[in-house]
Order: sequence, then C-alpha cells, then structure tokens
Amino acid sequence: MKLTVVGSGPAGLYSALTASEQGAKVTLVDRSERLGGTCVLFGCIPSKAMMSPLFLSYAARKYGKSVEFSYSELEDLARSVVQRVSKGVEYMLESAGVEVVRGEAELHSGKVQVGGQSLESDAVVVATGTEKPNIPGTIASDDLHFLDRGFNSVLLIGGGVGGVEYGWLLHLAGKKVTIVEREDQLLPGHDRDLRVSVTSHFKRLGIDVRTNSTAEISERVKINGQPGDFDLVVFTFGRKPAVKGFEDLVGNKWISVNEYMETKVNRVYAAGDVTGTFTAHEAIHKGIVAGLNATGLRRRYRGDAVPKVLYTHPEIAYVGATEGKCVKLSMTEVVRAVAEKSTEGFIKVCVNEDGTLRGGVAFSERAEDIISMLALLMQLHVNVQDARELMVPHPSYLEGLWEALRRLKP
Repeated sequence: MKLTVVGSGPAGLYSALTASEQGAKVTLVDRSERLGGTCVLFGCIPSKAMMSPLFLSYAARKYGKSVEFSYSELEDLARSVVQRVSKGVEYMLESAGVEVVRGEAELHSGKVQVGGQSLESDAVVVATGTEKPNIPGTIASDDLHFLDRGFNSVLLIGGGVGGVEYGWLLHLAGKKVTIVEREDQLLPGHDRDLRVSVTSHFKRLGIDVRTNSTAEISERVKINGQPGDFDLVVFTFGRKPAVKGFEDLVGNKWISVNEYMETKVNRVYAAGDVTGTFTAHEAIHKGIVAGLNATGLRRRYRGDAVPKVLYTHPEIAYVGATEGKCVKLSMTEVVRAVAEKSTEGFIKVCVNEDGTLRGGVAFSERAEDIISMLALLMQLHVNVQDARELMVPHPSYLEGLWEALRRLKP
C-alpha cells in the first residue's frame, strides 16, 4: 500500500517509520527545508540544549559558586543541536526508505496535492502541527533561540507552561524577567499546591511575578495600566493548528479524530499537535497509532496516563488528576534530596476509592523520573497496595514516591 504523511515533526516522523515497518511505501511531505517540525527546530530541542548548561549554574548557586554562560553561547549550542537532530530525522527517514517531498500540501477529495500535483496514496496521515502566535509588538517562544541581538529585560505574557519554563531559562541566563499572569498564581489549570509552590519559588529566585495582572501591548507596554520598559516582549501561549489546505478536517478549532486517529474523511488520519495535544511524546504515540491503522491494523490510542514535564530546576512533572484522597510529601523528608541540598518542593500522589492510582505531581529534582514511574503504575492499573511493594534504591529520589505510596491509605 501507499501512504502519504504530511509533516515531519514527532507525529509525522513516527507515522512514516511505523507504516514503513509494516511494508507500506511512504511519502512524507514537509514545507520546511529542515526536518523535525516545531519540536526539533524551535521548541523542545533548542530549549533543552540551552537549559542544559544552566542546570550547572543553578547547581553551583546552591554551593555559593558561580558558573556563567552568555546568551550567545546558549544560542550557538541550540543551533548546533538543532542541526544535528534535524539531520538525524532525515537519516531515519532515508534509512526507512521514506521518500521526502518538500512543498506546501493540500487535501482534495482525500488526496494530497503538492504544487498542483496529486500524490497517489491509499491513506493519508496529517501531522502538520501548530503555528506560533503572531501578535504585533511581541515575539513567540520559537524566536528566543535565534535572536542574534543583545537584550536584558524580558516581559513574558502568560504564566502557563511556556511562561514558567522560559522564565526560568531566561532568569538563569542572567536576564531581568517579568511574568504577567491573569490568575492569582502561575500555572493556571494545574494542581493548586504546585501553583503556590512554583509561584513562591520563582519570586525567591528574583523573578518579577505579576499575578492578577494583565498586559497591554501597543506603542508602549502597560501592565495594569502602568507603563513598563522591556527589551523583549514574549507571548507564551496561543498556538494555533496549522490547517491551511486541510480546513475540511477541522472540528472545534483542531482536526477532530477518534481513538483510532481517524478523521471524518475516510482513510485520512491525523496525529500530533494539530489534533490538540501539546507534548512530543503524545505526538509520537498518536503517530504510531495513525501509522498502524493507516496500514490496515486496528489500534487504539491510550492517553489516560501521559506524564508531562517542565524542565526547570527543580523539575515540574505531573500525570492524571490530583483530586480526592492524596498524600503530599515534602522533599525535606527525602534523604537524597537533603544530601544534595535539593529540598525545594514536594511529591503528591492521589488514589481512587477502589485503591487504583489516580495521579500525582512532583516539584523536585528528578521529577521526570518520579512521575514517569507513577505513570507506568497507572498504565498497568496497579493498585496502591501492590505499588507499595515497589523496591527502589536507597538513597534515591524515587524513595519519595515510595514513601508517599506507603502513607497513602485508600
């Protein structure tokens, strides 16, 4: 069979690789000269490349030492990593026998057209991702890695995931950071304990956090009606689905899909951010499901226990819901954290009435590992009594999860 995939981000990449493994002849279309989509070119990869040296800066501060990196050094690192990872995507597709076509794609009568030419295929996977906000007088987080100009003061509009992660990065990079958030704490929509702790932590770091506040962008920036002076204004939210040429697939803003990644058009599938999910790992697994089903299998996407991470230090990670019966454990109770002067934050785990794990959040060192372990237990439907049998190393940060599970009484 023949499959056309549109988009080379995580969803498109893994749709193409998966379908190729199933024996399909795959053509991948992308409008950019460099492959990898937003994650590789502008988002997850360059931001993590810039953050990596800053983790050293943060760790050194705990011991009264100083390690500094210039912003231009961080940008150079981001560029080199983006180039390498993008080339890696290109190599993976080439090795899998996937043909890559550059150009703007459109969908007509279930067929993809590029430059007026129709690509013959038995099925289509749309993985076109999202587009950054375009607000006059601002830049988007996509632009922060490739500025090539000096700046000192930064206003981040929005204290959600993007505002928090980039606020931490810019502060550790030596910039004067102000975050404006409409609600009373950072990270709206998240666990209340997490919001309070992160907001307090950011203020102690020296970040100017303006909650219950709004920003007006015109000829002069105003916060709550008062003028402010900033070298950069960054709009941290408001991404829109990239659906030009695929408008017929759109439901409520996003391309609508069912659990099989099927759209309302027969033999047309969609995966990734264009369907309204915003992590690369969700995109990868949706892409795999789309690739399998497009080649004739019948696989459901399971998204009930997806771990999510903000790569600040301490890290922020969460999975599931944190309502109902919960236990909250301070990092001051975790021996490894005490040994490493990393006692900021907490671990919180919640359980359903039947004893199954409901979700959790960690604001701590190794939060990514802690919550990934919890997500695995949830995916396997392990109840809290059996989860207590989990044997973890001592001393480790995972002991914080184990201790919370031990204290949790359904």
